[in-house]
Amino acid sequence: MKSPLRNLPLVGPIEARYDRQSAFSYACRACCRCCHDKIIHLNPYEVGRLAMNRGITTTEFLSRHTESNGTSLRRDEEGACVFLAPQGCAVHADRPLVCRLYPLGRRVTAEGAERFHELIPHPQTEGEYGTSGTVDAFLSRQGAHPFIEAVDRYIELVARMAAALVAKTGGAGGSQREVGDVMSQLASSDGKDIPDWLDMDLVVGRYCEQNGLIGPTQVEQKLALHIQAIVAWMEAV
Repeated sequence: MKSPLRNLPLVGPIEARYDRQSAFSYACRACCRCCHDKIIHLNPYEVGRLAMNRGITTTEFLSRHTESNGTSLRRDEEGACVFLAPQGCAVHADRPLVCRLYPLGRRVTAEGAERFHELIPHPQTEGEYGTSGTVDAFLSRQGAHPFIEAVDRYIELVARMAAALVAKTGGAGGSQREVGDVMSQLASSDGKDIPDWLDMDLVVGRYCEQNGLIGPTQVEQKLALHIQAIVAWMEAV
């Protein structure tokens, strides 16, 4: 069936809440209307997947195809995703998590509770909603599970980075200069718009060189080393 919410304005989530066993199904009809006017946030794993898809390094990808300091996909002048091609998504096999989840959104509470909600669809969407499956089955069909694992690992990493910052600066008592010094060491961005720690290939390459390791070629292996390198980086600051 078509979404019963097609005539609603294009803002905010729908308040229905689901867990992984909730009844839900969605059939995409490739109308591509969801590929416009969206901010597609990225984490380093997603950048790694997309960079490999394009046959370039994450350093090149971040420079060419992202905005907001490397945290979201670039859009064209008309608001379309930079990878929207005439035939549809040009990077579909390696599309980010938010694209895989659509038309669902995902939230995790501070206590670790996971919830899903429907996003308000485009008024002319051709996608078909139903209840013939479950949220978890939908996630599996979309190949979302490794992306969810990656985003959860990066959320944990960022929390550790924040805790390290507080510890190094003495919490609220740290001076503005101390905070700046620690952030400079954690980010090591050398004045660039995109912090180095977001650049998986750069961080992993440095870490492997410093520790006499052979650089991995698979993104999943790079993910593990990327996090390992940043944790070691934080502990050395």
